[in-house]
Amino acid sequence: MPKKMMPRRVLGKTGIAVSPFCFGTLTIGPGQANLSLKDGRELIAFALECGVNFFDTAELYGTYEYLDSRALPGLGDAVIASRSFAVTREEMARSLDLARKSMHRDVVDIFGLHQQESGLTLKGHRDALDFLAEAKSRGWIKAVMVSTHHVACVRAAALMDEVDVIFAILNLEGLGIRDGTRQDMEEALSFASSCGKGVYVMKALGGGHLYRRAREALEYVRDLPFVSSVAVGVKSRAEVAFACSVLSGGEVPQAVEAETRGAPRRVVVEDWCVGCGECAKVCGFGAITLENGKAVVDPSKCMLCGYCSRVCPDFSIKVL
Repeated sequence: MPKKMMPRRVLGKTGIAVSPFCFGTLTIGPGQANLSLKDGRELIAFALECGVNFFDTAELYGTYEYLDSRALPGLGDAVIASRSFAVTREEMARSLDLARKSMHRDVVDIFGLHQQESGLTLKGHRDALDFLAEAKSRGWIKAVMVSTHHVACVRAAALMDEVDVIFAILNLEGLGIRDGTRQDMEEALSFASSCGKGVYVMKALGGGHLYRRAREALEYVRDLPFVSSVAVGVKSRAEVAFACSVLSGGEVPQAVEAETRGAPRRVVVEDWCVGCGECAKVCGFGAITLENGKAVVDPSKCMLCGYCSRVCPDFSIKVL
């Protein structure tokens, strides 16, 4: 099949041109759909055929193998963004080395800090940021990024010379924004863009909560002038086709849209949960608490990211 073209938008001052749909790989990985390598790579290949050139991953997701550039023709020319929870220089060096080796890429286009909260948090990761700046100067990465669910972090990162790209949560109902409203995040990201930062956004569908309004939700973020791309977690060809059509401004076939309207996902805590609290520590939305020695999930706060399932030592939490 000949490769289609999607529009391209440049991320801030990086010179990196990306498709408006960013394929979010969290959904295909072990924390959620857990697709086989074969099925996951076939879905990525389909996205490439549709003109997608931007793929988002993270060390936590466990999805680097799906993005092995040797296994997928054309993936070597795509833009890859990843990130790590590393705090020290040594930890970040190991994280970047793991990403480069696992995906067989000399250069990981965008690499940075995972789930930051504020300027204070960023200062706490100074050593890791210094390493990333050095990695950029050495040509191992092209841009330094910060991902966040917090308005305060966006505002702080916008003023940091080391940061090139900001990846933040934003959706039409403001779901999952930890310290402000949708309007607050819009203003912060607009300011970051005016400072020359590249901006792409996550959780446009509110972690699945907005699935009945999927087209409206994607159109909202698509049309914001400061947003270059929208990361959407997908697990089927229909979902890829739907995201490509809406985010590129094309016509959406009714059959494709209907196929994407599946049952809403949910987090399940199995009876064998021992209440270790690792899930609560990693939840960036404050959706998990411990009650009577068990993890309890507040559906109104949960964004269905699956981070909890990835850190559970007993596999007692699942996203279904």
